[in-house]
Amino acid sequence: MKKTKLLFVLLGSLILCTACDGDVTRDIRHDGYSYGDQFSCKYFFPKDKDDTSYLKVKYFTGSNIIDENGKIYELSLGQKYSNNENCKVGDNNITVAAIMDNSIIKGKDNKYYYLLGDNNNAMYSEITTSNDNYTIYDLLLKPDDILKVISGNSDNNNQSYYVLKKNGNVYNYTITKADRDTPPVITNTTIFYSQGDFGGQIIDFNYAGDSTSTYVKTNNKIYRMYVTNSENCTKYADVSCIYKIKEDETLNEYKDRIIAYDGSTLITDYHRLFTIS
Repeated sequence: MKKTKLLFVLLGSLILCTACDGDVTRDIRHDGYSYGDQFSCKYFFPKDKDDTSYLKVKYFTGSNIIDENGKIYELSLGQKYSNNENCKVGDNNITVAAIMDNSIIKGKDNKYYYLLGDNNNAMYSEITTSNDNYTIYDLLLKPDDILKVISGNSDNNNQSYYVLKKNGNVYNYTITKADRDTPPVITNTTIFYSQGDFGGQIIDFNYAGDSTSTYVKTNNKIYRMYVTNSENCTKYADVSCIYKIKEDETLNEYKDRIIAYDGSTLITDYHRLFTIS
């Protein structure tokens, strides 16, 4: 009798949890996201609802996760690695202090590295002064209060960059380089996203212009870019879409269920990937 009762309790709990996950899935899909693959990475998931010892994600780039301690993990969102997981610890001794364009990192040793490899540069290799862009990286990433940089538009000799500082604001830097023999200089700095406009200190962001990939993340809320006139701008050829960044009520409702988010992909605590449609 006791075994039967215990079995019913366990089944009831399982059904309840499944229903909870189903509610989250339904609402996230209604928010514009597509249901994706399972994601396995033991480092970032709680063992149960009371577990707080798991690692927290600081930056999620789609190809990497950087945890709050600055450690790098490589990701494969589709096929698993030989450890039977979708992540593995990066083979390096770098502790990340800042990141630029999801591909360049500054270590706490004040050196710059390639986060992603290419035909000419190995993953995690150091960027030296011989690199044509070294002066730009050094100008933007050298200060200790810089957390993240996203490249913006260029205009003649001017290049725009969006810079998140430790004070919780995102700035728009204009860097001017007159010619190849002249060092680049910061010629203008303005606040682009103020923490005062988002109800708290900004801890992560992406700026991709009028795109749903543009987002702002504070300690307790996520804001992202929306099309405010989607019905008309998708229906009529002569109606332009109007974009506005605003609070994502669905993601904020389930913020404790979201392990990682980068504007286009999110991972829930029940190991499910979702991508923006």
